[in-house]
Amino acid sequence: MVIKEESRLKFGFPDKSTVVKFDSTLFYRDYFNRFPNSKGVDFISLDKNTLALIEVKNCTGDEANCRWRIAPDNKKKDTVHTEVDIKERDSLDIEMAHKVAMTLAALCGAKSFETTKGCRKEFETILQWMSADAFSDSTKKKYVILFLEGDFACRSRSKKTIMKSLQDSINKKLKWLNCQVSVVDSGTYDPKIFQIVS
Repeated sequence: MVIKEESRLKFGFPDKSTVVKFDSTLFYRDYFNRFPNSKGVDFISLDKNTLALIEVKNCTGDEANCRWRIAPDNKKKDTVHTEVDIKERDSLDIEMAHKVAMTLAALCGAKSFETTKGCRKEFETILQWMSADAFSDSTKKKYVILFLEGDFACRSRSKKTIMKSLQDSINKKLKWLNCQVSVVDSGTYDPKIFQIVS
């Protein structure tokens, strides 16, 4: 099992998978991060014919400051009280769509470097998989996963309803990409892609 950590959580990926913690890569730090407002998903995972772009939001204990982020399309940005500066931030559906688009753009950028360049080597297996037909080949699955941990349920809406609303909004924003979008938590994730490790 390949173990990676993000937001105080440990994730286990299948043994033969390739897992890149995107913002820890040389390419992200030395090249892509110089692009203003650059951002990307937490993990890029490749296992056989499955590519997963995974973002982790562990809001446990900080739900009050994150409640506005679970309302799609910034609907609650100006009405929900929070103690953090949210001026430059967006609701999770908007942020997730941006991160996916920018991650794919970054991978295209990494592909433009020579194979021997250190920054390209970090993604080499993923870049090989993303050949010209990868995105049109129906046997190659593309997943976009928002892992949302935290107790957001309230009297009027269950957490399942909240996650479904975010998932539907992300789906709309990513219609340009043939992928399967999932918003999950530790009780609903697909253990074939990753596992929560204690």
